[in-house]
Amino acid sequence: MANSEQELTLTPLRGKSGKAYIGQYPNGERIFVKLNTTPILPALAKEQIAPQLLWARRTANGDMMSAQEWLDGRILTREDMTSKQVMQILVRLHKSRPLVNQLLQLDYKIENPYDLLVSWEKNAALQIRENTYLQSVVKDLRRSLPEFNSDIATIVHGDIKNSNWIITTSGLIYLVDWDSVRLTDRMYDVAYLLSHYIPRNRWHEWLKGYGYKDNEKVRRKINWFGQFSYLNQITTCFDQRDMEYVNQEIYGLRKFREMMTKEDAS
Repeated sequence: MANSEQELTLTPLRGKSGKAYIGQYPNGERIFVKLNTTPILPALAKEQIAPQLLWARRTANGDMMSAQEWLDGRILTREDMTSKQVMQILVRLHKSRPLVNQLLQLDYKIENPYDLLVSWEKNAALQIRENTYLQSVVKDLRRSLPEFNSDIATIVHGDIKNSNWIITTSGLIYLVDWDSVRLTDRMYDVAYLLSHYIPRNRWHEWLKGYGYKDNEKVRRKINWFGQFSYLNQITTCFDQRDMEYVNQEIYGLRKFREMMTKEDAS
């Protein structure tokens, strides 16, 4: 695939739903190109959360093509996710009122926990929705909806798995792939990180560093949104036909629920 106007050759990146490319100019310069991504990329770059946006334009078939600087580096490992930089980026993201206002101007709706469940059930594949164990999880979540104040809703990335984080050769960390961005409780991202990457004995330290109090109300939210993060990953991996990862996430969900239930009983 090539764009003659810019003499830019595009090579699809694996695992990016056919919407992400390595772009290369004749002089060898490389850029990262994405189709139909969020229009808030310039604001994210300004906050030093995402890589710099170089240009954006509409293609002949109506797609919006965005180009970002190509970063030499690697994706984060599971172990890297405990980095203080990761926490600091999430704090910067979740505290940004300009980003919230920009999404509201783009007609994004603030979603409460009930809305999130309804959206999940609407978009999950039939085979996932009919899974008996997952049905029981959704039923439990519907019965235990956490408190939510729409006035303090924040922007969340929505899919902060380690493969969506890049560390450059100079040591800077960026969050990429903003296709799942939404307006809801910041615990949407926080509980994903805690449930998937942070050892239980380090939650108190992490929460304190982020700015949360470690109390019963916060733990209930971690429990609810942690389970919901597993449901999201299960549906995402199922849609990608990655059944091995689907089973890993179901197993992780079971272990997470067992751990939280045991804590509630103690």
